[in-house]
Amino acid sequence: MHTLSAFADGAPAPAAQAPGLPELAVSPVIHRLRGYGEPPAGLAAILGRAAARLLDSDMLIRQTEQPFAEPEASVHAPVPLEHREYALSESILEQIRAEGLAPHYKPFMRTFARILFSLFLTPDQYERACACIDSGNNLRFLMSDAGGPTLGSWRTVAQPEGDGFKLRIDKVWGMYAQLDGMAIIAARTPGSFFPSAFLVWPEQYAALERSLCGDSFLDGVVQLGNVRGEATIAAADKLKAGGPAALNKYLTTVRPFLVRALMAHVEWLQSRGRLRLGADERAARDYIAEAARAKTQTGTYASEDVHKVLALKFASNELLLHLVANGAVAHYADQRDLLAFTKMEGSSYRCYHELRAAARLAQN
Repeated sequence: MHTLSAFADGAPAPAAQAPGLPELAVSPVIHRLRGYGEPPAGLAAILGRAAARLLDSDMLIRQTEQPFAEPEASVHAPVPLEHREYALSESILEQIRAEGLAPHYKPFMRTFARILFSLFLTPDQYERACACIDSGNNLRFLMSDAGGPTLGSWRTVAQPEGDGFKLRIDKVWGMYAQLDGMAIIAARTPGSFFPSAFLVWPEQYAALERSLCGDSFLDGVVQLGNVRGEATIAAADKLKAGGPAALNKYLTTVRPFLVRALMAHVEWLQSRGRLRLGADERAARDYIAEAARAKTQTGTYASEDVHKVLALKFASNELLLHLVANGAVAHYADQRDLLAFTKMEGSSYRCYHELRAAARLAQN
């Protein structure tokens, strides 16, 4: 057994311990989070355990002792994102902190619709969509597909037909998708590496087959539904603004607002005695909340933001899972709600898969 005196007379100290597998596996996440500041040690430990858990067969087989490199800085300047709902989002976030997420979830999600409209609809599409919403229709944003998470397996496909598209729809787990309204539906299009999105108007949406999916969440506020059927879509109703990666830009824009709402809800649950935060969990919550706040205030979009925001959603997911798994959440309904939000707008596996795929091994 070594003691401090064993090295007092110039004897060499033991070599620094090499990073273990969890530390190596989580480094693509930690590297991106450092763009917001150094993550607290407790959060880094939670994320290391998560990365080790999420390694699939291919990841584990390819894993080596060689560390991943820090990401290179982008050579492209950030693009300003002018959306008109920031002040409203801030107001709702303060209400969530004071009263919880349930009573404010619907207006909060409506701000996402307006952000999507202002960022990625053409002026003509924006005018028509806002008129539709203002007349009393709600927006359904349908992304999750019955074919699975990989775009190539999606069953929702848009085939060019005449001057527009024939849209075959098979969507699952859409919020309020069983109710009437207008929709933006993401679909696979032949030859594209990115999903395309299409406006589906209330009279078209009403003709689709819709069904309830599972029990509700957030004290009955959120109900999921599945949607199937076909619709004929005019060329003018395909989202074009923002380029082929428009949906990725949208998710990168709204995910930090969602993370802020979740961290505010955690704070409210604690204030009501329904959730317990230890020192490490409090530091993790505060770090995630501040990182998300900083991102929402930049008002820009850059290519590296995609991965920084994926890392932020991963951290949020894993903190919520950690709290539930460690008995820090008192009630079943709250446990189920928090775990549901770990699947919304980016599950941990999807976030980690994309972060790891974008990482490079360090050069010796």
